[in-house]
Amino acid sequence: MFFRKKKAVDERVQNIQNKIYKELYMIIMALAILSIAIKFATIEVSLQLVMTEWVILLFSSLYYLQRSAYLGIYSAEVEMHDSRSKLKLRTKHIIIGIAIGFIIAGVFATNSAVNYADNRQEAINYFFLVLGVSLFIYVPIFAGLTGLSYLAAKKKSDQMNEKELEDQEGKW
Repeated sequence: MFFRKKKAVDERVQNIQNKIYKELYMIIMALAILSIAIKFATIEVSLQLVMTEWVILLFSSLYYLQRSAYLGIYSAEVEMHDSRSKLKLRTKHIIIGIAIGFIIAGVFATNSAVNYADNRQEAINYFFLVLGVSLFIYVPIFAGLTGLSYLAAKKKSDQMNEKELEDQEGKW
């Protein structure tokens, strides 16, 4: 009972299973995003009514980032991406953060112009005022968050790789 032999594992089958799990993860993420978009577009729900989808998106992404960093594979993923892409992953993360800041600023500005303005001139003024202030606030926050999360994950992944190399050298 305690001395069970390990079953032989076919690497090809294991890799195909991992590929299926990755595809399933992407499908679940796409469905959660689609669910949020449909709920906002059709029934104009509040954030509280789509909290489940937000939690799924946030925690699954954070879990993947944390696990890949602690297993030391994040560095390898970054190197593979950087070798085949013109744009480095670090730059891509910062651009994504800036884009998120622009999108949020645009949504807030449009909301202010539509819901709080009494005439067209006031709507234009509200739009640009809220857009400017929101850009000033959200672009640095999201660019910083995405950039810092990349740096922290890369640093931790590099540390785990160094530790693994030291452990392997100690065994020889």
